[in-house]
Amino acid sequence: MDELREAAKRALPPVEGEIRVPGLLEPVEVIRDRWGVPHIYAETLDDLFLAQGFVVASERLFQLDAALRLANGRLATMFGELVVSMDRFARTVGWNRAGARIAAHHDEPSRRISLAYRAGVRAWLDVMTAKPAEYVVLNLEPDVPDDEGYWTSAAVLMAWGLSGNWDDELLRAEIADRLGWDAMLDLFPDLPSEAPSVVAGSRPYPPALDLLRDSPRMPAGQGSNNWVVAGSRSATGKPLLANDPHLAIQMPSIWFEVHLSAPGYEASGVALPFSPGVVIGRTAHHAWGFTNVGGDTQDLYVERLSEDGRAALYEGEWEPLTVQREEILVRGRDRPEVLEVRETRHGPLLDSYLVGRTNPVVVEGGIHETYSLRWTGYEHAVQPSAVLRMAGAGSFEEFREAVRTWECPGQNVVYADVEGTIGYQCTGLYPMRRKGDGTLPVPGWTQEFDWDGFIGFEELPWNVDPDEGFLATANNKVHGDAYPHLIGRDFLPPFRARRIVELLTATERHTRETFSAIQLDTVSLSAREIARHLVQTEPSSDRQKEAIAHLQDWDGDQAADSIAACIYQAWTKHIARQVLLPRMGPDLYAHYYGRRDGSNGFLFQTLPTLLSNPTARWFGANGRGARDDVLRRALDDAIEELAGRLGDDMDAWRWGAVHRAVFAGPLALIPDLAELFTGGVVEAGGDEQTICQGGFEPDHSYDVAVLPSWRQIVDLSDSDAAVGVHTTGQSGHPASAHWNDLIPLWAQGRHHPLAFTRQAVNAGAEATLTLAPR
Repeated sequence: MDELREAAKRALPPVEGEIRVPGLLEPVEVIRDRWGVPHIYAETLDDLFLAQGFVVASERLFQLDAALRLANGRLATMFGELVVSMDRFARTVGWNRAGARIAAHHDEPSRRISLAYRAGVRAWLDVMTAKPAEYVVLNLEPDVPDDEGYWTSAAVLMAWGLSGNWDDELLRAEIADRLGWDAMLDLFPDLPSEAPSVVAGSRPYPPALDLLRDSPRMPAGQGSNNWVVAGSRSATGKPLLANDPHLAIQMPSIWFEVHLSAPGYEASGVALPFSPGVVIGRTAHHAWGFTNVGGDTQDLYVERLSEDGRAALYEGEWEPLTVQREEILVRGRDRPEVLEVRETRHGPLLDSYLVGRTNPVVVEGGIHETYSLRWTGYEHAVQPSAVLRMAGAGSFEEFREAVRTWECPGQNVVYADVEGTIGYQCTGLYPMRRKGDGTLPVPGWTQEFDWDGFIGFEELPWNVDPDEGFLATANNKVHGDAYPHLIGRDFLPPFRARRIVELLTATERHTRETFSAIQLDTVSLSAREIARHLVQTEPSSDRQKEAIAHLQDWDGDQAADSIAACIYQAWTKHIARQVLLPRMGPDLYAHYYGRRDGSNGFLFQTLPTLLSNPTARWFGANGRGARDDVLRRALDDAIEELAGRLGDDMDAWRWGAVHRAVFAGPLALIPDLAELFTGGVVEAGGDEQTICQGGFEPDHSYDVAVLPSWRQIVDLSDSDAAVGVHTTGQSGHPASAHWNDLIPLWAQGRHHPLAFTRQAVNAGAEATLTLAPR
């Protein structure tokens, strides 16, 4: 460990003095503040983005390398056999092929800034004197190919995590087959009331559980908040804008804070390690923030394959499958693992990543049926040059044009400028389906369910300067029932958005401080409502009576120190186990509730209805008596669990004691290295439906899985008045002072200043580095 700590120190990049950097045309100045945030000043755009790539690589090389390998199905070159299944999945769904396809259609500005950024990363590798500690542990060398498609695959992977419902379709299909359509409607109340005849007659879907079991489990409940108020609602008379994207917890943070300045471009905010420019942030003129739309851009097709598996039926004809040969290099093996991915006109067949068993079900005449996936993100993403146009916009109209190319993943963008304009634009490409609503797999052998292009940009929801004086989104449905198009049916519940509006309208004139209080709010409107049902349960013991008493008159505030929130979360988890597990079995239960967005749906959409109208299907008998028996058993289980973890004294229980944010890097999984690669552990409040996001995987752990990854508040009255904070620290080096120095600020709900003017930057400077041409 001592040797490893020394290796981590040797890997620290220089932050003062001068470095000769290959590829630069003119000197570049990098000024870091006390938080390690670089303010980069260059004479040309090429030098600016080269310097950005250089600085990011110097702080986040291992994170960058690992993300690129993951996106390209090459993670096994780093971690060996442990992650072969992940690479097999990545190559099957084709993030690498999509990256190459999309990069081939980048516009010239995108190619130019991406080339400069990659050159900066290579330049750091050229001058680096010691590799990061992770490479020492793994006895590995950095491997960052200079290929635009390879890098674009990382954007494809991020879009995948923010734009999909393919696994929801599989889950619904499996539940419909196992439990019946009526039970499925109980669990997914927004679906059509009549079962579609997906396969001729009433034959069931092909089996879906193997596909779910072998797919990577994405964290549940990813979302975000953003809102903006006009000057009429702010204390300064100018707009205020807030944004906190909710993403999976990780160490280091997914975001890298940076201020970039060169003739033709200046922006400050956060960037992604694999992409040039500022993604979320502001200029001297305007600011913007994102939340995920959650629109449906993925469809599963039930494909009918010929007996030899080489052709798919379409409109009465057999169309040959396209076969993609993928060679997966595995560390420790002499030969690559060869994967043959078969594709129909709709996309790849998902059963390609299954190992040791075949998935297709055989129907009449030797025909097999299995699933293929169509996804907008296979051909559309975000042009890297969008960051130039967003920063360069001189009005909301120009900003709308700038985000037109933000095609996948679709985002809800809020905007504010110094002239006082506030606006909102929904972005993304959402398919126009001939038939069906995207919630369940559909026949692939007919053109009836094909796509006819996408909803036009001008027809997507947008707004500017509303009479109410504010705009807010929180992954909720962004249009009314009269809207003529189908963007999707899997929006997150509206509770966060309602709470934001409730707090915005409760204050006449907002300030940075009131916005900060909103970002930290842990009141759950849905928990408040569900608790009203639960307290009606007649207790059968003193311990039950004591627990229920804590929920009486509870306002739904899931603060970290809340006893009621602790009892509520444990009780509702065990209700789900009592109600769902006996009927679903462990595998299906895990995918519906235990580690999925289904925990959201069950708790906030399904459970209130089940409690109000208890039926034998879920409680064993009709009526309140059977329901209350289940609720009492679940409460006993919850009390036993919490007593085992927190002690018998119920007054000493608190939500944050079991609901922690653990900031740990990938190598912290190795017990002896946990201390070195863990940035910190903090108690957290909230859950999936509080403004201060604290989503978790309920049957796996109460620990936070999804959190506010970046909190920004921009005051358009003063270029230097903005504040922000991401989760961990600027550096990916465990020996750095900026490895975890932001964790206390983030945990306490504090921000740090975001200096923008040169005067403010100079005043806050702690280190200055000159990058000189070589």
